[in-house]
Amino acid sequence: MKNRNRSWAAAACLMAASPFVSTAVSAEGLDGSHNMVCAVIKVVGCVEDSGCVLGQAKDFDMPALVVFDAKEKVIRGTHESGHKEVSPVKNMERSNDHLILQGAEEGRGWDIAIDGKTGEMRGSVVGEAVSILVSGACTAL
Repeated sequence: MKNRNRSWAAAACLMAASPFVSTAVSAEGLDGSHNMVCAVIKVVGCVEDSGCVLGQAKDFDMPALVVFDAKEKVIRGTHESGHKEVSPVKNMERSNDHLILQGAEEGRGWDIAIDGKTGEMRGSVVGEAVSILVSGACTAL
């Protein structure tokens, strides 16, 4: 499922169901006012008419760690190959205890929800015939 045309940030920002993350991290600074680093723990990729596959970030050619830059409002990541990607955050808002980040790239929309109390992160990327979900954990830098 390696495809350089797929946006790493969109894929990295996809979260799946809650069973994937159980370890709480420091929640201070998870309101969008500080830089954050997020670990992508599990990824589910689905392709229309082909089913879904569960794996890790490296299985989908995604960075295992992504950084949210609060000042520039972008998400940055580096692939194992050294290839770097940047995705602008188009919308950022707080809803109850969650920070919601949203963006669009290469014909796909992505969103991330970060629990401000636990640091648990879930996200999704949706595009033509492709859906990706990720789960992970974030902490402020």
